[in-house]
Amino acid sequence: MVQVAWNDKVSLTRAFQGAYAVFGVTLSFRKDNETTQGQNMVDACLADNVPLFIWSSLPSAKEESHGKWTTIRAFEEKSAVDRYIKAVGQPAVIFHTAMFTENLLEHAGGHQLVPVYPDKWEICYPMVPSNVRQPTTYVEKDVGPAVVAVINHWDDSHWRERLGKEPIPLCSYIITGKEMAETITQVTGKEVTYVTMTETVQEPIKSLFAFSAEYSYPYELPAPILLELGVKFHSFEDFVREKAVPFMKEMLKI
Repeated sequence: MVQVAWNDKVSLTRAFQGAYAVFGVTLSFRKDNETTQGQNMVDACLADNVPLFIWSSLPSAKEESHGKWTTIRAFEEKSAVDRYIKAVGQPAVIFHTAMFTENLLEHAGGHQLVPVYPDKWEICYPMVPSNVRQPTTYVEKDVGPAVVAVINHWDDSHWRERLGKEPIPLCSYIITGKEMAETITQVTGKEVTYVTMTETVQEPIKSLFAFSAEYSYPYELPAPILLELGVKFHSFEDFVREKAVPFMKEMLKI
């Protein structure tokens, strides 16, 4: 392992020397600009002739909403790197993720699944009504296998052309808040309700989730091309059984 800094292009170039593939991801809601960080990684790949850069990104909220949502940094700064990759000619696969499954238990504003009584729980979700279908990415289970599948097929010119043509949505499943609550109830036997939070939600979370309530990837999900590569996606029920059930038991001990 080597230590690098997103904003230090020299350290990135040194770290990427001899690499066949680089998986690039930047953290949102920080003071540093994600566009600069992503472009630095692209430039380091070009300097080292890295054959494949895999970039974890998001679409432009401004473009997808036809100008309605213009200030959501996470979407605009990441999507600017998409355009930069194309402009400079770095061989790349761009993944567009969605809401993270893990947000239910680990979120910047605290976990969303909270106990009201021992046998009654609430999913307190920002801005998104219970009937809205949300594309969701189970990061821990599905991102890694998708990245590995791309790397394993990159030498094949047929796959390389298809994978690099357009951004690929990396989404595990689509689910509504009502379906989330019903699934947890079915698995645990606990009463679970979904609550849409609006008044207490602060920026930048408010705008991000408000946009997400209006926008869904206009593609078949999970992406057929990733299924063709053999990626086995996980369901929300998988997450509930593997992660939510132990979390709920631990919460009741506190």
